[in-house]
Amino acid sequence: MRLTRLGGCAAILLAASCSSESVTPESAPNLSASAAVEDGPVSAQLARINDSLAALGLNIAVQKAEFVLAPGAPLPASGQIVFANDRAKRLTSRWVSNDARRAADGSRLTFMSVTPFMPANGAGNAEGAIDASFETWNDMTCTTLDIVKRPWNGGNPSAILSFGGLPAVSVFSADIVTMGFLPGFIFDAVLGPGASSSVLGVTFTFVFLESAGGPESDIDGDGRTDTALKEIWYNNDFDWTLSGLGNDIDVETVALHENGHAFELGHYGRIFGTLGNLKLHVSPRAVMNAVILGTLRSPKGSDNAGYCGNFAEWE
Repeated sequence: MRLTRLGGCAAILLAASCSSESVTPESAPNLSASAAVEDGPVSAQLARINDSLAALGLNIAVQKAEFVLAPGAPLPASGQIVFANDRAKRLTSRWVSNDARRAADGSRLTFMSVTPFMPANGAGNAEGAIDASFETWNDMTCTTLDIVKRPWNGGNPSAILSFGGLPAVSVFSADIVTMGFLPGFIFDAVLGPGASSSVLGVTFTFVFLESAGGPESDIDGDGRTDTALKEIWYNNDFDWTLSGLGNDIDVETVALHENGHAFELGHYGRIFGTLGNLKLHVSPRAVMNAVILGTLRSPKGSDNAGYCGNFAEWE
């Protein structure tokens, strides 16, 4: 069995509508959840997925699962606690331009949304909001990278899920596949019990291997493993909104964060709680903060730096 690791710690999403750099949460984020599952059900389940991929003779493996959590345990009575102090803007994996192994569309990166699973609980069809988040990244002017949408092909492009007797038609239907808004029990099955009530969304990073079940590939010798594909899920057991207003979870905000992971961005910033007034703070504010304080639909300075660092020299 091939060892699988969690890539980035869980991000904690507070479904508040404010856009300031602090918020009074109903409860504090339970960051212990990430540590608890790192060697538990998530790692074990992803390892089983990799065993299945190897048995099919596919030279790919899921390397990371980046996920966002709902608020967790209550804050202590006093003092201050640092929840995260991340400074790595980029993941350890990277797309390779013109990579024939993933049937690359030249130097473009492609994305696809699975149409039947685009309705978001309480919000209706969320495909437009997800498209808008991709367009936001595509509008970055520091690179020649072109991000192009492919229409859903009618099949199952998931490298993880088979449903209704329909196995994956092709795991390379697009570079980035948004499976959509899935029922919470699927999150429990893959990420472990309790995920249905805590995990809002997850991005799986698959990388190429030198051979089925073998070591990870770095074909261009840049010191980062070669990304094969990304698969993104959203949890439909939560209440979503397309407006960015109110207390429901804003689709575009979460999609911009998760698609940031799809473009190899890691979590960034210092997240801490002032326990005397029960407020959370981030410094600096960023789309890729491990905590999202309300609606944020535009990349900030650190987001720009991470994205441009990945793609400024894109061929």
